[in-house]
Amino acid sequence: MRDLEPAPLSWIESAPHVIRVSAKLAAPPERVFAAFADGPGWTSWFPMMTQAAWVDGKTSGVGAERDVAMRLFGRFRERFIAWEPGRRFSFTIVQSTSPLLRRFAEDYRLSADGAGTRFDWTAGAEPANAAASLLAPGLRLFMRRLLARAAKNLDASLR
Repeated sequence: MRDLEPAPLSWIESAPHVIRVSAKLAAPPERVFAAFADGPGWTSWFPMMTQAAWVDGKTSGVGAERDVAMRLFGRFRERFIAWEPGRRFSFTIVQSTSPLLRRFAEDYRLSADGAGTRFDWTAGAEPANAAASLLAPGLRLFMRRLLARAAKNLDASLR
């Protein structure tokens, strides 16, 4: 894997490319967050994810790292930059096999919505080069659909 430039939490909203998805889940925020915190569990509900494993035994909190593998996209090492149980789960990619990214981070926010949860996902991306920039509009649409499907799958698994 090659090193990527880590992104601070504040960078996500001002990244060159920002992607947003919102969804409503029936489970309360604490249950949704518990599913996010279950690293290996993501493979059961997140489309295209074939592996998710914590690195070096640390399984939660800011600074924890997780290795994930995504069909067609490669392998990624995520470093957590926000960890607020029941509220927020954010990471930056610090290593990847993908040639498309220079910098990438995701922010998952949860808020109570009646008996369920409003889930707001924001990703910030900076392409690695001009060729990757040309792919950005298509990847943005793909990522929106992927996250919407992941939210639907997670909602079903938590019912």
